[in-house]
Amino acid sequence: MLQYLLTGFLFLGSNLPSRMPQTSAAPPMRAYSHSITVWVPPYAVAQSQAQLKSPGVREAITHLDLQFWEPKSDGSVQMVKEPEVDSTVVNNLRDWAHLSGIRAMLCVFNGEAKWDWPLAKAAFGSQALTFVKGLVSEVDRYALDGIDIDLEGPAQYEGDKPAFLAFMSTLSKELRAKGKQLTVDSFCYVWNAPNQGWWNDLFPLVDGINCMGYEETGCAATEWRSYASLKKAAGANASKLLIGVPSNRAKWQGSSLQDQIDWIKVDGTMGLAIWDAQLPDIGWKSPHLLQSLLAISSPK
Repeated sequence: MLQYLLTGFLFLGSNLPSRMPQTSAAPPMRAYSHSITVWVPPYAVAQSQAQLKSPGVREAITHLDLQFWEPKSDGSVQMVKEPEVDSTVVNNLRDWAHLSGIRAMLCVFNGEAKWDWPLAKAAFGSQALTFVKGLVSEVDRYALDGIDIDLEGPAQYEGDKPAFLAFMSTLSKELRAKGKQLTVDSFCYVWNAPNQGWWNDLFPLVDGINCMGYEETGCAATEWRSYASLKKAAGANASKLLIGVPSNRAKWQGSSLQDQIDWIKVDGTMGLAIWDAQLPDIGWKSPHLLQSLLAISSPK
C-alpha cells in the first residue's frame, strides 16, 4: 500500500520544485525474460501518466522510454520544447518507474520536425563524440537506466551506415561501462534508416532493437510483414528483437490485439515495443491481455 501511495504522490508532484536525483546507489530493477517497452511521447505526458496508472500496466512493462530529447547539429543534446516536458516530469516519471522496478530510458529522436535525417547525421557523424558525451551526461544527470536511439531516416541512407554503427559502438561501450542499457529503433524491412539490413551489425552493440512495424506487420500477415519473418531475420538474436505494436488499434493485419499479443507470448522468443503510453484502445485495459503481457516479460 505504501508503494501505491508513493506512486500517486510522485504523479501529483509536478507542481513541486524540481530536484536532482540521488545517484549513490542503483535502484533494484525487476528481472525479466523479454522486454516490454512503452514510449511516453513529449506531446502527451499527462495522458500517458494517467494510463500508466491503470491496474496491471506497471506490473507488465519492463522499460519506460521518455521521448524527451533531441540532438543539435553541433552534437549537443537538448530537451524538446514542449509545454509538458521539463526536469520535474523526468524526475517524477523516473521515480515512478523505479518504484515499480521498471527501467527508465532516455529516448532521443531526430527533432520535432519528424525524420530530420540531416540533423541526426550531423550529430552521429562528425560530432559523434560530442553527441555520445551529451547523451551519457543526461543519463547521469537524471539517474536514468540507459538510452533508446530513435533516429529515423525517410529514405535509403546506406552510405551513412558506417558512421551510425561507429557512433553506436562508442555509445555502447560508454553505457556498458556504467551498467546501463542501449536500445535502437529500426524500420522493419529493407527501406529507410536504420533498417533490417543493419540488424546483424547492431545486435552485438545493443540490448534490444525496437522493430517499428506497428500496424504494417502482424502475426497472420504474409511475407516480410509477418512476426515469424521478423523473427527469422533476427536469427540467433531474436531474444533482442522487440515487435512494435500500435496502442490505438483493436485489430490490424487481420488479427485482434489479443491475438497479436498471444502469438508473441506463445512463440516465447521476442519482446514488445508499444507505441505509445496513451494506450487509447480499450483492449489494453483487458485483464486477459495484461496477463499475456506479464507472461511475456516474467522470468522463465
